[in-house]
Amino acid sequence: MFVKENNPPPPAFSQQTFYLIRKLFLPTLLFCLLSNLIFAQKTAKPSNIVDLKEALDKKLVSLKIEGKGGHQGEALKLVCKNLRGQFLRLRIPQGQLMLPADSAQQTLVVAEEMLLAVTAKTPVEASLKTFCTQAGEMSPKAAEVFSVGAMAPVAVCNLLKFMTEKGKTDVPEAQTAVWCLLSGRSLGSIGDPELTKFVADQLGKEVPGYRIRHSVVETVPGQRAELGKALVIEGNFRYYLEKDERVLMVLLDGTGKLIKQVSKEEIMKAGEHRSGLRLEVYNLDPGKYTLRMQTKAGRVIKDTEVEF
Repeated sequence: MFVKENNPPPPAFSQQTFYLIRKLFLPTLLFCLLSNLIFAQKTAKPSNIVDLKEALDKKLVSLKIEGKGGHQGEALKLVCKNLRGQFLRLRIPQGQLMLPADSAQQTLVVAEEMLLAVTAKTPVEASLKTFCTQAGEMSPKAAEVFSVGAMAPVAVCNLLKFMTEKGKTDVPEAQTAVWCLLSGRSLGSIGDPELTKFVADQLGKEVPGYRIRHSVVETVPGQRAELGKALVIEGNFRYYLEKDERVLMVLLDGTGKLIKQVSKEEIMKAGEHRSGLRLEVYNLDPGKYTLRMQTKAGRVIKDTEVEF
């Protein structure tokens, strides 16, 4: 006799299928979880990083800041002592101002951010890269005392960030760029085209079409730090003539007084002209002047302001 068996319905997943799913998808799930954990650790700010001002305000550390002699480069020595016994990382931000005890000396600004690991037992010592913010003031001597001030203006912090990105914090033109931004020195003094354009943009000025060559000044700690005397202005002078004209170039002072004739009088054809410029200014007082291209009769063709 044939008996029909009533077999139970098959399970939704056989044991073999379950093992297959676990083998294929469990590693992927673990990988995703691990990746998210690593990403979170990288993006989260470590809890033991404390900004310099906050650490001082909370009396987590004590600081001794001294000049090393000079103002650009590693000009400050900092000794930091942990006061709480808890390990921390001290962040010294780019753009932090350091104030001299002697007001006749230059205020310095930190050129590059630094992180210091401050332990409980041993004071940590570091050198800070800086720039001078006040052209004409004294360059600090060795062992001169400094204290922590406010942050530099936004435009200065922007310039420091730009110089770091471009790898220009150690070039001589970098200090001149800071002086042009803060102390009103001529943009033509910078020399580096990228820095000149960046500072001009920060100040809302046009990039000058000339460069100023200065006498070389040796930086001496304890003496005034400044650009050397302007010697020569070099560049290009562009102008347009509607017809053939007899023209010449002259230099005027800030009051419009004629200082000297720069180029000889000559007949120039109608059209656009680009004239090379080399103007010696070593015997002139610093200030704003006007280079003027004019006709023999005195009609103004173009004025260009120069400052040194």
